Amino acid sequence: MRALSVCIGLATVGGFAQGQPTFERLLDCSGSYQASLTELASHNVLVDVAWGPGITLMDPSGNVIHSNSFWSDSVLGIGAIRMYSENEFYFTTGYMQASCPFPGSGGGRLNPGIGKMDSLGNVLSLHHYALNSDCYNYAGNLELVSNKNVLMWGAEDLFFALKVDSTMAPVWARRFGEEGSFRFIKELPSGDLLAGFDLPTAGASVARLDANGNFIWCKSYMRPLGRMHDAIVESDSSFIITGFTSNTNAKLFMMELDGDGEVQWCHGYGSGAYDWYTPQWSQLERTLDGNYAVLATLGQGGFFFRPFLMKTDLNGDTLWARSVGADGYIYHTRDLLVASDGGYVFSGVVWGDLPDLNSGLLFIVETDSQGAFSWLSRTHTVQLYDLFPTDSSFTLTSIDGATMHQAFVSDTTYAPLTVYDACEVANAFRPYPDYKRERMRVRPNPNTGRFTVQFTDPLMAESYYSVYDGMGKLLYQRPLRTGATLEEVDLSRFGAGTYVIRFTDKEGSCYERVVVE
Repeated sequence: MRALSVCIGLATVGGFAQGQPTFERLLDCSGSYQASLTELASHNVLVDVAWGPGITLMDPSGNVIHSNSFWSDSVLGIGAIRMYSENEFYFTTGYMQASCPFPGSGGGRLNPGIGKMDSLGNVLSLHHYALNSDCYNYAGNLELVSNKNVLMWGAEDLFFALKVDSTMAPVWARRFGEEGSFRFIKELPSGDLLAGFDLPTAGASVARLDANGNFIWCKSYMRPLGRMHDAIVESDSSFIITGFTSNTNAKLFMMELDGDGEVQWCHGYGSGAYDWYTPQWSQLERTLDGNYAVLATLGQGGFFFRPFLMKTDLNGDTLWARSVGADGYIYHTRDLLVASDGGYVFSGVVWGDLPDLNSGLLFIVETDSQGAFSWLSRTHTVQLYDLFPTDSSFTLTSIDGATMHQAFVSDTTYAPLTVYDACEVANAFRPYPDYKRERMRVRPNPNTGRFTVQFTDPLMAESYYSVYDGMGKLLYQRPLRTGATLEEVDLSRFGAGTYVIRFTDKEGSCYERVVVE
């Protein structure tokens, strides 16, 4: 199977309350950490994917209107993007530096970055932040808060948070020594913050902080292996939260907390013959009629398997549940958008050619207002349980502070993205083995993280390579020198595992799996 990086794009249909046709599209593109979806007032949808770091804008019929990428030899892919106004968007990224000042770092430095762009993907400003702790802090998601401030937190297993003001200057930064991950940080009406995070010992945890990042209370609920995922703030005294209860025999849960973190009610959801894929987050959004929509990932045999979409009432009781997926492919979900026409748009990653997992593909799917898909839709039965978690208070310590540094990128123009119909997925992903064999070789493989990529022909202009982890997450991208036949790559800082190297030039893309031991 050809290991394309593909986004299945489904645009919203705006301006109508009645049922509308759904769309499923495939776009040959590069991915992002969150695969964020934003609906504009025009009912077009902005997605933070492109040929490189950047955005793609789609019309209500699922056609690509515009795609724009940016490049720098130090700036990585987009983590997530959020809209402040119709022509002002903030995004997270990572920024590589050659050296780290902390003893024992053994390599370079990766700083989180926050940028601002317009709706066409033109980067207006970009800054990166050196935390006063260690040298590896890749950006994950972000939240826009009052006074044009931005909250940003780390990607998987990078336990830090950063707040900047309207000039992008740091207000506060916290890096925690524990091996945890923030999953959400929401601003409350009072200006306080609600944060959900995971810890290896405390499990699914929630904290209330003041606007300066100081803890008011901090509590764990699903111990020791639970996972916190997403939240809706009802008021200063009511929060609806989703997550998973554990890594084994897990249930998806939804619970209501009061302003002091006391559990008001908690429901667990069983998935019938399937597991829940607990490492992947669930998403929670308010529906147009005031209820809740939950996006999660079904599992099978401890691995991700199918997208799952559920609507509940205000008490967490299920109104309907759906799943979707083609035989021979497995999926996990990313972002969820409730569209203005009442449909549901969500993104994620799909893999094929089992059990070979080299072909990580980004997808975006829209349903109608009842959660039905236009292709391979399945009604899904869930079992409802009443859960009774007890909270347990604990404290966290952090290394504080960060410095701001300016970064620069330049626009890069590529050929238009190729658009496919998702129903033709089997034809769209036919193999191209000759191109893969002749263009790129990795030596040695397996390796210790340092290896050489050999190209059979001198490279053309505007060639680059991208590195993905085993979950299909983009780790970084680098331009390649025109005329080169070799490229030295170092993945040792990412640790042992399976990675995918994608080489792209004007003739197309090819992939090679790399095993780091």
